[in-house]
Amino acid sequence: MHITYTFTTKNKHQYDRSHRFTHVLTQNVGVLLRVDRHVENCIEEYLSCKHLNFEQYLYFLTHEVLAEADDGSTPYGELKKHHDTLEHNFWLLGRGTVLNRHFPVFSEEAVFKLFRMFCLLADRSPARKSLLQVTLNIVEVREVTRQLITSLGREWDIRDFTQLATSISCFTFPVFLAFLEGRYAQDTESPALEKAVDEVYKNFVEQVLKQGKVYQRVSWAPIWVKREIELRPWALVASSHKVKARSAVLAKVVGLARVYLTPSATVHNIPDEPGVRPCRFTLCLESNKLVQLAATDHRSKSEWLRALDAAIHHSKQTLPYQAIMSTVRKNEHAEEEAREIAERIRRDSQADIIENTQAELMAEKLARAQAEAAVREETAARQAEEKRVLELQTLRRQLETLLEEETQAKRDEEIVRNLQARVLREEWERREELERLQEDQRRMLEEETKKRQAFELQQEEKDSQLREAEKRLRKLESERLRLDHELRSAREKIIMSERGKELLEARMKVKERTPPVRTYSLRPIRKERGTPPVRSSSFNVHAARLFKFRSKNEDTNDNGNGNSNGTVESN
Repeated sequence: MHITYTFTTKNKHQYDRSHRFTHVLTQNVGVLLRVDRHVENCIEEYLSCKHLNFEQYLYFLTHEVLAEADDGSTPYGELKKHHDTLEHNFWLLGRGTVLNRHFPVFSEEAVFKLFRMFCLLADRSPARKSLLQVTLNIVEVREVTRQLITSLGREWDIRDFTQLATSISCFTFPVFLAFLEGRYAQDTESPALEKAVDEVYKNFVEQVLKQGKVYQRVSWAPIWVKREIELRPWALVASSHKVKARSAVLAKVVGLARVYLTPSATVHNIPDEPGVRPCRFTLCLESNKLVQLAATDHRSKSEWLRALDAAIHHSKQTLPYQAIMSTVRKNEHAEEEAREIAERIRRDSQADIIENTQAELMAEKLARAQAEAAVREETAARQAEEKRVLELQTLRRQLETLLEEETQAKRDEEIVRNLQARVLREEWERREELERLQEDQRRMLEEETKKRQAFELQQEEKDSQLREAEKRLRKLESERLRLDHELRSAREKIIMSERGKELLEARMKVKERTPPVRTYSLRPIRKERGTPPVRSSSFNVHAARLFKFRSKNEDTNDNGNGNSNGTVESN
């Protein structure tokens, strides 16, 4: 999974879709894990940029969601139900791309079980710079294939597997599925495949270490009850019994049972004694409760003892038992490869030493070397002939496989033709329904068009009324400007007359006085000047606030005539 947030105009739709998918996926994970809070709302707080890759999203899930269900010390037996639920929902998200393949052999249920095994055993590896690829190690492919072939009752051929598997670079899930279907699942009945896949699924995913029939002794009476028991690392489960209970007490005793295992539990072997049931062994639990069991034979007894020891040892492990065994198998394979490389290097070095020491003897053994070369050529020719025969046999098997595929393709074509006819009928019915919906929408569109036309008429009427009101306002504004101009002219005349009167009075006072010692200015000082009259206007202030707009020519005339308050200054 690779999640990227990029919020631009070009890919805004892709960002919204990825954002919604991440929120829905996080919400589903929180609901499946029974987290009380809304963890999907924490993504926005967690994001420090508009990009979120897989590693960052996995870190967010680990610390914000998965930490609510597991603090790192919970045994796997308690976490298995969460694993089952999550992988089932992830299968629902991605099964469309897996099930859509040519000539399928496994059923959908079998593919789901193989998917669960792949998720348990696969590893993440970087395929390219910005892509993570989940692949299955060749060791795990070999183990799964071996158990599947053994469950089908066939003989396991390690050379054939190595010859085919080494030519494949990486085993992704589609490649792994095609490998099993193309090589090992052909010419096999479907019930047999389903049964074999179910057995392998129980071994890997359900963690069934041992399954079989054993005898269990009833605690209150010397009675041995034959039961079908499954051994898992955390519990010993008795799934069924075949005893006809004659009373309610006996039915309760031999009913379904589940014995939980802990590291403090112990298993003990009991030697056979004459007169008692053979192949006995006991399981002592942590509560000192003793469970007495008996196998059907000595081989089964050894297998049960070994499986019980492994289950008790891994009863409190936080990882699945098969995941731990997968790590062990991978380490062993890596050590084996390292030993082979070291042995090859050692052999090469020894060959060089031998070649150097025997260089002087090559001339004497030339005839023998020529004879050996002739023998080798004959051997090579015989091997080439055997290889040619093997190729012809392989070609014959391939031709037989192609014939079977062609027959299956014809049957599938007939099925597809029937399905297409049914789909065509459904599409025709859907088309008639869409035509009825289109007619309803057309009728509704006509009604909306009529409503819009009526609204446009009303809008035009209101616009005409608005234009009339604007004309009246402009007329009133021009009238007000004219009256302001007349008022300013009258005020100027009044001011000029007052100034002439003051000047005349000053001259009369000068004539009446004696000749002055100093000459005073006839111009009145600032204190003697009267306060300029306050402008009065007949224009309604309320109307001026309501109609604030004024034409450009009127503003220019107003600014040229005087101050906005109507006050005329004198020099």
